[in-house]
Amino acid sequence: MVYEFLLHERLDLLSCDDNTFLRFLETCLHPLAVADDSEAEALAAPLNEVLERDGYRLGVAERISGRAIYRAAELSSGSLGVSNPDVYEVVLSFAGEERAYVEVVASRLRDADVSCFYDRYEDVTLWGKDLVEHLDKVYRSARFCVMFISRHYAEKVWPNHERRSALARAVEEKGEYILPARFDDTEVPGVRKTLGYVDLRTKKPADLADMILRKLGRGV
Repeated sequence: MVYEFLLHERLDLLSCDDNTFLRFLETCLHPLAVADDSEAEALAAPLNEVLERDGYRLGVAERISGRAIYRAAELSSGSLGVSNPDVYEVVLSFAGEERAYVEVVASRLRDADVSCFYDRYEDVTLWGKDLVEHLDKVYRSARFCVMFISRHYAEKVWPNHERRSALARAVEEKGEYILPARFDDTEVPGVRKTLGYVDLRTKKPADLADMILRKLGRGV
């Protein structure tokens, strides 16, 4: 009876707007409301099964004192939950010279049902598109951008275009968006030296993919 009064009358969750309802769900998964990250993950899984039908998903957006903070992200273009191909959980930005490494990461993410932008998976989507316009939209709409930094990355035209779009999104997001992964110590304009990164010289592709999954709130 107490819960019914709180949820239905006090919070009015049955008739509130979508934004209010999603903020309520985020609060339910907050470190102050759950014992640990395992409990939050266990609660998020059934919620996402329902939310994804309407084009939303709860995932880890940041961490405070090592604890996961969940945020709801829109993954659909309509009220019926029709998938929007321009919205991804993760986009991979890299130079062609690093493709062998990145391909393993992309494959593992796809096997884990992550909505991941990797050019070889997008042949049909990219066919006939204005790539400058389309890629700008892709790199501004994803949840995370994994940036594979190297000497080749800094020199190539397309990676630089992707980087500019990702940096623009990072400014708008004002939170974690760019996830640097370094093959070497090349400096890339706009990517601060203080930004935490993964050293790929000591990390196997499968291990990096597992880190990305954990960042998305999908423990492995």
